[in-house]
Amino acid sequence: MDDTDKQRHGRPSKTEQLEIQGKLSPYFEKGISPYIASKETGINIKTVNKYFGSWYEEIKNSQNDDFIERCKIAKEQAIVTCEEELLQLHKMRNEVKIHSEQQKSKPERWIYKTWLDITNSIVNLVSLKTALANSPTADVTLQKLLAKILNAKGIEGLEHGTFS
Repeated sequence: MDDTDKQRHGRPSKTEQLEIQGKLSPYFEKGISPYIASKETGINIKTVNKYFGSWYEEIKNSQNDDFIERCKIAKEQAIVTCEEELLQLHKMRNEVKIHSEQQKSKPERWIYKTWLDITNSIVNLVSLKTALANSPTADVTLQKLLAKILNAKGIEGLEHGTFS
């Protein structure tokens, strides 16, 4: 009897697991279905599905962490952009004020309109910046939700929405 005739059942040894991973990873990386990978390698379809599933899970988890970090960075960048634009608007409003004060007669209507438009833009940007700064990121929201669920079930070990 050769090796192909001996079908072992049960968990493979660590060495065999590494061999299986080595055989399957090229198929997974190329996006080949578990069914085809099983046919090509002769590895049981359930085993192939197990390895592919764990690799999909690893990718999903790593992308989730990256997503949360990208959200935090995007939030910080948006706040900085708001601050830069606010600075520009304040400078513009001061220029309009100086122009208005330099006029000998009553300032023209367009100056008042410009002043009001700039002031409204400042108010809107301050509101946006405040909303951004005070909005929790996904990780904080999920942590609070998890703490709420666990506390509702009477599970201890959470303080202020974080694991202790």
